[in-house]
Amino acid sequence: MTVAHDDPYVGRLFEEIATLLVDGDGDPASIHDQLLELAEANSPEVARYWRQTGRGVGIPDVAYKSGGPHLFPDETPVRVFRTSGTTGSTRGEVRYTKLGLELKRLAVTAGAKLNVATGAGRTAVIRFAPTEEDQPGMAIAFDMARIEEEVGAPELSGSIIGPNGMELDKLTAMLDAAVAEGAPVVMVGATFAFVNVCDALRGLGRSWELPPGSKVVDGGGFKGRSRVMAVPQLRATLTEVFGVVEFDNIFGMTELAHQLFNASPTRLGPLGESPKAWRPWGGARLRAAGTRELITEGRGLVEVTDLCLLDRPCAVLTGDVGIGSPEGVAIAGRVAGAASRGCSLSLDEMTGGR
Repeated sequence: MTVAHDDPYVGRLFEEIATLLVDGDGDPASIHDQLLELAEANSPEVARYWRQTGRGVGIPDVAYKSGGPHLFPDETPVRVFRTSGTTGSTRGEVRYTKLGLELKRLAVTAGAKLNVATGAGRTAVIRFAPTEEDQPGMAIAFDMARIEEEVGAPELSGSIIGPNGMELDKLTAMLDAAVAEGAPVVMVGATFAFVNVCDALRGLGRSWELPPGSKVVDGGGFKGRSRVMAVPQLRATLTEVFGVVEFDNIFGMTELAHQLFNASPTRLGPLGESPKAWRPWGGARLRAAGTRELITEGRGLVEVTDLCLLDRPCAVLTGDVGIGSPEGVAIAGRVAGAASRGCSLSLDEMTGGR
């Protein structure tokens, strides 16, 4: 029997997930089982897929190129995010109901508290991502805005990607203001946006020694780019330009509600990628490419469990290669020929990349 969005069962499940995110209280295994039951009840296609592959196996991310499974088709979505895709390819969409979008907000906020906050009273959060007003269909715009709301002082924070691309004068003014006040700066956004900005600032001969506690949180890597920088090289460049010594890396997808951050600075991937942390509400694990069996070591396809997903099945099988270790899974780029390419590509175009 199909479960309606306004069914008390869904309301109770929402409250359980929200409590897990906000207070850290709850039973992740029970939530996972309930989410599987909801997906089976509301999507015959998902139930059939799991009969063929095994219950709970992640839905391939390419399924969302054609809309993907949405568990409440009769409920009007309050937000629709679009996947970036490649030039000329079909862009997928991911729909959020009111409850689903609120869980996404709580999930991003929880990640920001754990991984982005500096511990200082006033922090400048500079988003290397467009505003929601300019790009309402871009998930990274939503996510970065929530991070700023949670961590940043409003008068010191903002986006430096405008309708016409990178606003370099605004960035330099924001950095100068933070330095004058002694406020730590958190710069967060797509990896290649940082590369483009560093190139531009070097060309102007500009550099800073940002206040203690400042950090850079990048995500997206170098998907589909001819120019690639290893993690140590990128971070050396960021230190040279901004004087920062603290870093983290974020993995997000339009299809996911929460984001993955590094578990440690251990370098596992070919470019120095670090393992991602597993949280009570989910994380990355590996499946063997041929059999879809779970593996803990070596290389495999990255599957992300996301207990914050209410509108879709709670696991996504990505087209990314992962490397397993006791500390977690390092995400080491797309499988050759994989179709999805992520938000960082369109952001690269906005910040002047080639």
